[in-house]
Amino acid sequence: MRRAMVIMMVSAVVFAGVQLANAEEELFDTKAAVIHIEKGITHLKEKKYDDAVKELEEAVTINPDAEAYYYLGYAYYMKGREGNDAESRKKSIESFDKAYELDPGFTPSRFKPADAGEAIQEPKASEAKPSSAPPPVQSEPTVTSPEPQPGQ
Repeated sequence: MRRAMVIMMVSAVVFAGVQLANAEEELFDTKAAVIHIEKGITHLKEKKYDDAVKELEEAVTINPDAEAYYYLGYAYYMKGREGNDAESRKKSIESFDKAYELDPGFTPSRFKPADAGEAIQEPKASEAKPSSAPPPVQSEPTVTSPEPQPGQ
């Protein structure tokens, strides 16, 4: 009797764990969020910033992750830059802050500003670049013992 009760309790715990795992998997519809991110990136490339904001707002609503917030921040940044819009600049900062709060090491991988045709400026030849070579090793000065003085 006791054995049957233990088996029932273990089965209930295992079943509950499986149900929780399934609930967590269904918490965010990541596939739908990715579709909205991709559409938002397409709009960014086309410089349709209002449309990009709409798609990326939807992505954040579906799956509030660092990637969605980062691209939303970028869309607001570009929108604010184009129209000198203080509210968009404020939302840009909030979105970037949220992205890095969620993932401090986040780096965009799908789209970077250079992809949109913005030039990446190389340092001028006159600007010194730090060398990747290690600094030269300096030899230690040779220490000699003092010569004995007369009378020592």
